[in-house]
Amino acid sequence: MSSLAEEFAARRGKTYPAHGWIAERFPEYVETMLQLDEIIRKRPRRFDEKEHELFHIVALAVLGSNPHNQPHLTAHIKKALTLGAHPEEIAEALMVAVNPAGARVITYGVTCMLEAIAQLEDEGWTVAADGALVAAK
Repeated sequence: MSSLAEEFAARRGKTYPAHGWIAERFPEYVETMLQLDEIIRKRPRRFDEKEHELFHIVALAVLGSNPHNQPHLTAHIKKALTLGAHPEEIAEALMVAVNPAGARVITYGVTCMLEAIAQLEDEGWTVAADGALVAAK
């Protein structure tokens, strides 16, 4: 895998075969995407990383209520939870998208959120009485 593909994967937290293929054939495109990512994520901003994850969650839920996309959405929800997002914040963000995107957003999004919580519990996290997740010690 090229260094561009490795960088692309590192920023997204997952390696997709498509990234390596694109990086080999269209390195300028990947460099541009990395620069855009730098602008969006690395510079001073009004929204913190947790809020950025909430935006990702809503966008992914709106784009694809389908099984092939579920691991991607679950990964963003898991990241948001580890950044301190409360499950109710995630559900509320998904509910905001219901009117423009339909009820499938909340059903699909909460399904992925429950998967992310289960994965974190498997990794030693616990669910507090108020529903928030507590990191493994």
